[in-house]
Amino acid sequence: MNLSIRHFKAFLAVVHTHSFTRAAEQMHISQPGLSLMMQDMESQLSCRLFERTTRSIQLTAAGQRLLPIAQQVVDEVETIAPVLSQLSEKRRRTLRVGVPPIFSASVIPLVYMRLRKTEPTLDLRIVDLPKPEVERQVRNGELDCGLGVFPKRVPEVSRRPLFEFDFVYLESRAAPARPKTHGRPSRRIRWDELPAVPFVELHHTQDLQQQINKCRAAAGAARTDGIRMNRLESLIGMAAAGVGPTIIPTFAAPVGIDAQVSTALLVDPVLSLDFHLIIKRGREQPDVMEPFTRTLLEVIEERRDRIHRPAEQDWD
Repeated sequence: MNLSIRHFKAFLAVVHTHSFTRAAEQMHISQPGLSLMMQDMESQLSCRLFERTTRSIQLTAAGQRLLPIAQQVVDEVETIAPVLSQLSEKRRRTLRVGVPPIFSASVIPLVYMRLRKTEPTLDLRIVDLPKPEVERQVRNGELDCGLGVFPKRVPEVSRRPLFEFDFVYLESRAAPARPKTHGRPSRRIRWDELPAVPFVELHHTQDLQQQINKCRAAAGAARTDGIRMNRLESLIGMAAAGVGPTIIPTFAAPVGIDAQVSTALLVDPVLSLDFHLIIKRGREQPDVMEPFTRTLLEVIEERRDRIHRPAEQDWD
């Protein structure tokens, strides 16, 4: 017999949802794949577990006998797995971190390289994922922690604000028309000074874009429909190519001298939001979490200084 914990989880998902379709969605597999898994389970146990009709799914007598055993197996494995994992991680000094792609491209490489010098025994494992997947893997214990903007409470997860970030206006250095800044430092621009041209933006359903739109509306800034994208790195690429200006968080802003963009900090008002670290509620934090977060904050502060410092070479 070769039943796995995944067999038992799939069985319980069907029992609790009363639906193969909903259970498959919960297990993140296809409905035919779930059906084959249940057929394999029934074959190995030499009995039918479900009576299926066009309208309902009912447990057979054998399925009812299996139910409390399956629940006990899953509960015990999920209870002991994090304990064993934490014991192993303490020996290896491993930290598994989920980060949004733009953060893994702009900030994490600097953190990683610095930690190689200051914490050479730290095994830092970075996984770049969309925000919902970071939440899911932290909640399931697949990641020790996650980074990102989480404005709403996340079930089973504790949030810790790491730092505040604000926003910058960004456009190609070859842009034909630049907003007038009334002689103020070149890296500052008011929201009401934004040009009335099509912007490259995130989709309006995303939290960051909603905050940007509120600030623009409050400042009475003119809006023109532009291109909408799903990722911050796409906004930067489009703006650098001259498609149109964009507004992005400071933690995502290019700061290298070779960047083909100009940036200006948005002020009056300064829109500040929290960037969070999330962990599974009640989970013991690895010892290497502290040097990781300390180094991350050092890198963020250095980037902040470079972005906020006026520079004469921009907006010439």
